[in-house]
Amino acid sequence: MIRSAFYPILFSLLTCCLTPALSQESPAGAATLNFIQGPVNGIHILANGKSLLIHGDPRGKDLAPETVLFTHHRRDVVWAGEPYVRAGAAAVVPASEEAMFTQTTAFWQEWKTGYLQDFKQQTAQILVDPFPAVKTVKEGDVIVWQDLQIKVLETPGTTRGAVSYLFTLNNKKYACVGDLIYGDGKILDLYSLQDEIPEAKIGGYHGYMARAAQLIASLRKIAQEKPDILLPARGPIIYSPQESIEKLIQRLQAVYRNYLTTSALRWYFGDEHIQICAQRIIGDATIAWMPMAKEILKTPPAWILAFGTSRLLISASGNGFLLDCGSQSVIDKIKELITQGKLSKVDGIFVTHYHSDHTQFVEQASKEFQCPVYTTPLDADVLAHPQAYHLPVVTENAISSLIVKQTGETMAWEEFQFTFFDFPGQTLNHSALLVTPPAGEAMFFIGDSFTPSGLDDYCLRNRNLYHPDSGYFACLDTIRSVTPEPYLINQHVVEPFRYSAEQMAFLTQSLQNRVALLRDVIATEEFHYGVDDQWARFYPYGQTSAPQQPVTVQVLLTNHSSAEKPFTVTLNLPRAWNQPSVEQSITIPSRQEHALSFTITPPESFTGLAVLTADVKRGTVVYKHWIEALVDIQAPPAP
Repeated sequence: MIRSAFYPILFSLLTCCLTPALSQESPAGAATLNFIQGPVNGIHILANGKSLLIHGDPRGKDLAPETVLFTHHRRDVVWAGEPYVRAGAAAVVPASEEAMFTQTTAFWQEWKTGYLQDFKQQTAQILVDPFPAVKTVKEGDVIVWQDLQIKVLETPGTTRGAVSYLFTLNNKKYACVGDLIYGDGKILDLYSLQDEIPEAKIGGYHGYMARAAQLIASLRKIAQEKPDILLPARGPIIYSPQESIEKLIQRLQAVYRNYLTTSALRWYFGDEHIQICAQRIIGDATIAWMPMAKEILKTPPAWILAFGTSRLLISASGNGFLLDCGSQSVIDKIKELITQGKLSKVDGIFVTHYHSDHTQFVEQASKEFQCPVYTTPLDADVLAHPQAYHLPVVTENAISSLIVKQTGETMAWEEFQFTFFDFPGQTLNHSALLVTPPAGEAMFFIGDSFTPSGLDDYCLRNRNLYHPDSGYFACLDTIRSVTPEPYLINQHVVEPFRYSAEQMAFLTQSLQNRVALLRDVIATEEFHYGVDDQWARFYPYGQTSAPQQPVTVQVLLTNHSSAEKPFTVTLNLPRAWNQPSVEQSITIPSRQEHALSFTITPPESFTGLAVLTADVKRGTVVYKHWIEALVDIQAPPAP
């Protein structure tokens, strides 16, 4: 029974034990609480010969619970309770996340094309097959099970609609808090906190750590309940809730304050909007901003024309070279210049990165103007095979023919010299082009990586890495290597700009400080696993096939750790296929990416969307149903 108001506990439990695993039967007339630690922690309560689970049992034991309580919808947690629900146990889920349990088929049908234009930046770790039915709970509800009364608190954090469950046993107050906290003041990852900030008019793509505001509020709500013990969905039991909660709040605030000091969004949205962001998470809108770039030109040189996110370089002969093409209006403008006699032709296109506002019409422009497309190795494959990637806002239109230039390679075009660079700034898959004219200042076209106020690192799913030779550290080193010092051009910023030596040092120091802060707050053995949601990924992410046609997928694994590490991948096939899982292992050297390849054959009778998932074991750490791939199996047309 679920009741809408909480009242004091009216009974005391005769026996309560916390153990790593269930080890004994409940004595007659008593009750036990067992904490079952695993990839997901199970909380198993036995009373009056009946059984209740929170999250589930990672061991897959035949416990036959009456009810399973879920704190949130993520597949990598729900798997532990899913078998019991399918066997007939009642599922209790957060009301605001009901659709993520019962309407998952509709989600995946929309997602099979929607993942390319993902602006909301919410997790796709959703159940593959829907639950047949659920009971829902919301703030203030009390679940009455046997003699136990379980209070429901809405505690968004890792997901928008998560809840926590509180109850008292044997004079101890327990809070089952899902993934709100891990151990002594840490969390599993940062990227799950990406979200919109409506009050600052900032969408999901730009909302770095936005849901930290809700997470902090949820932690404070839990703290106000004064629990004796926190039972998380993952990680160890927390015996000092107040201290651990306060540590996590302070650590999250420190990371966010560090981020704001160099945020590119100041340039785009202004201080007022960023101060709103600061206030909601830090409670203090006073930020030690980096000063704006030391030099900002009012307009670019005459040989550069700007339309939207594109730039057109025009040579003395009247030929043009295009950088990025995200809309039809760019093509129309170029055709208009040709008609007016202001432009002879377009000799080529350079692409800075894969985001659709830079690439959606590159293929069309290449055909329209009969010119080649250039990029560098980091960006090449995602441009050629966008459907193979689940990255933020990928173009829907593959570029059929690319000329890939190595970093540091030069090319003469008309009177200009081009130098190509891998440039893993705003996103790991990013390029930049240094253009040196015969006279005047060099211009360094850096895509979306820097603005006069700092770093475009506002989307945590763009794969911003912090190894000394990667990410923004690598970009800053590249800028320093270019002499004489060029002006920087962001494709969204008309005005070229330069940083002072002091500002370059400020940016570097800020990133170094962030590394230390991330190590403090992220619970994984190497913090990069908590900022890179693509350390394990399917390739291709999406593809089409036919019944009984063999399908090959790879699982790409990045070892961010400082030493070699063993990985094991277990491929889980769709339930309807009735086929066993397939497993492979590999040991990967430090800082390298390697692939495991799987070939599977869909059954003859199956058509439609198949969602594959994979368990990933990294060292001794296990992530169940961690990643997914989409295979759209289409029947051949009738003869």
